[in-house]
Amino acid sequence: MFNQGIFEGSHLNHLKTALGVYARRHKVVADNIANVETTGYSAREFRFEEYLAGADLRLEGARTSDNHLDLGRRDFDSTSGEIHKTDTDFDNGINNVDIDKEMTDLATNDLSYRLATRLLSMKYANLRSAIRGRSV
Repeated sequence: MFNQGIFEGSHLNHLKTALGVYARRHKVVADNIANVETTGYSAREFRFEEYLAGADLRLEGARTSDNHLDLGRRDFDSTSGEIHKTDTDFDNGINNVDIDKEMTDLATNDLSYRLATRLLSMKYANLRSAIRGRSV
C-alpha cells in the first residue's frame, strides 16, 4: 500500500546500513591510531565499497528449494565489508601506520557519518510531519 515516496523503507535501511559501515570503519581507524607506536602492528582498513560495487555485477542463481545456498547477486542490505591489512609500503620505524593518513581517514569518515545521520534525521522528521498531517 505505502511503498513509494517517503514511506519506502529501503531509503531508511540504506541510511542505517551506511551508519553501520561508518561506525565499523571508525573503529578500525581508531585502532590503527591507538597502535601507532605498537611494534609490529599492521595497519588495517575496512573495505565495503568494493563489495557493494560488485554486488550488482554478479549473476543471480535461482533457488528452487529453501535448502539451496544463495548464489550470485547480493543486495545492498546483505552486502557487508571486511577488515583487511592495509597494502602499503609506509614504514614509520615501528610499524606501517601512517598517522597522517589515518587522521585524514578519521575526519573523512566522521563527515560521512554526520551526513548520514543528518539525512536519516531529516527522513524521520518528514515521516513525523506526514503522520501529523503537516506538509513538508
